[in-house]
Amino acid sequence: MPGRRTSSRKIRLFLNSAALLGCLAAPAVAEPLRMSGQEIYDLFKGNTVHGDWAGTEYWSYFGPDGWTTYKTKGAPLQTGRWSTTATQYCSIWGEAPPACYDILKDGWTLIWVTRDGNHYTSTWLQGNQTPPN
Repeated sequence: MPGRRTSSRKIRLFLNSAALLGCLAAPAVAEPLRMSGQEIYDLFKGNTVHGDWAGTEYWSYFGPDGWTTYKTKGAPLQTGRWSTTATQYCSIWGEAPPACYDILKDGWTLIWVTRDGNHYTSTWLQGNQTPPN
């Protein structure tokens, strides 16, 4: 039965090789990347994000001078200040204390993570694309 053993080995080798190739060919599922403060600053400066925050569609523009605008449909334009820490985006609106968020990036989709763990998505847009009032 020496021929049968060689045949079995060849079949096992073929099946193992096919399984390995299948694993290598499968696309990797990447996790969103946590952005550093410098990466956030570089991406946001002079650009806009458009997204949904707790059911409200919005646009927010981040001026290179540290001013930011926030616009929702049917509401007046709001202005505030924005900055980054080593690891987060922070903004101040009116007299409210600063609010800081982790920002995750998945392609051009940004995921804002609040202090209590809520996630809100937005899309990066080049330049100031805040709609007019």
